[in-house]
Amino acid sequence: MKQNIQFYLYLVIIFLTLNACSATSDDNASPLFSDSYTASSYGSEVLLRINSEVFENINTNRLNSINTGDSFKINSANRINDILEVNISYGGGCKQHSFEIIWDGIVYTDPPCFMNLLIIHDAKSDTCEALMTETLSINLKELIGDNTYKDSCAYNIFTSYNSTKTADVTVKSSN
Repeated sequence: MKQNIQFYLYLVIIFLTLNACSATSDDNASPLFSDSYTASSYGSEVLLRINSEVFENINTNRLNSINTGDSFKINSANRINDILEVNISYGGGCKQHSFEIIWDGIVYTDPPCFMNLLIIHDAKSDTCEALMTETLSINLKELIGDNTYKDSCAYNIFTSYNSTKTADVTVKSSN
């Protein structure tokens, strides 16, 4: 009788363990904005979006010190052909994070020509504290298209935590 109880207890423990391990997490939760699409990246998911209304709302909030998304730092950025590489750091390490690149669709053509990009970070409720560093890869042909401005304009890149009018980093034109 004692062996039967131990056997059933053992089965219950295995069942509970398997259910706990297979439970869904919020790692696959929807991105901050649903009309984004995935771009290439070295680590985290990068979503590209062209939307002037969303850009303007987040930019207005940013300038009024109302943060969108989670904190991160841009370490550097450079351009290699049609790829804009943005090296970033953030706290985490337990979940895969995602980032959104938002462009308002506006090309400021008065010299010097430039475009503004916002980067939003979603830490997916990652409470770990390791310092993560990675490079986000943004394909400019996917985001901007294959037009002359893509190569002749600079890119001002802002985080949603920057409440100034000065970009976190500017990548000069390839010309």
